[in-house]
Formats: sequence, structure tokens, C-alpha cells
Amino acid sequence: MIDTLYNESVRLERKYGALKRLGLHKSIEGKKLRKRIKALRRKLFAYLRDFAQKSAHELVQKALTLRARVIIDDVIEESRRELLEENLSNGLSKVYMLYLRRFINLLTNQLEWYGIPYEFRRLPSTICPVCGSELKQLPNRVMLCEHCGFKADRT
Repeated sequence: MIDTLYNESVRLERKYGALKRLGLHKSIEGKKLRKRIKALRRKLFAYLRDFAQKSAHELVQKALTLRARVIIDDVIEESRRELLEENLSNGLSKVYMLYLRRFINLLTNQLEWYGIPYEFRRLPSTICPVCGSELKQLPNRVMLCEHCGFKADRT
């Protein structure tokens, strides 16, 4: 849904840009197009904002019921690199990163509000879940544990 809304708004913005270059952006069609773009953007950002708020609230409620300490994986830079590897458009990856930061801010604010302990810690995916030794990366993003033989795609 996010990709669809974003791609549709970009398509309409290009169409609006063409009208603007021709000097027709103040025509009735141009005004309708601009309203449609604004509506799509509002819908996209409202959806992402609501999703971030609901997800943060669910995690905090779960931590409250389990009386758990929350560890937040500090992966902002790695997440950005993975988004670039997925061949997403630059604008869409910026939207995802913006709302990842928003989610983390909402989560930490709610955790502080309820007095739930939390910490930021880097959780590398290079440790074997079976034996705890370090995994070696093979071609095609496959991780292999030389100690116990565990083999899986890198996540």
C-alpha cells in the first residue's frame, strides 16, 4: 500500500510538473491534479504515522504485561544500506527511514512514560543462533557456522 501510494503521487507530480513547464498548472486540470497529489501524500503520511503509533503502543503494552526490558537494535545506517540494496527509489527509502526514526522516538517516549527500562544495542546477525559462535558469510548472502554447520540466508 505504501509503495502504491508513493508511486502514484510521484507519477502525478511528474504530470503536474509537465503542466507547470507549459504554464498550465493554474488551469482547472492543474488545480485538480495538485489537490489529488496533496490528498495522496496526506493519506500516505497518515497511514505511516498511525502504523508507527500503533506498533509502538503494542510493543510497550507487551513489555508492560511481561515486565520485560526492551532492547532496541541500533540499525539506522544498516537499514539505510539495505533499503538502497532493494532498489527502492531514493524518495521512498527516505520516507521509510523518516518513519523508522519516528517509530523509535515514539517507542522510547512511551517506554520512558511507563518507566520501562530500555537500551540501544547493536544486535549483529553474524552470531549463530544454535551455538553462539560467529557466522561466516558465503556468496549469495548465505551465512554458515563453521562450528555446528548451521546454514541460513542472511537476514
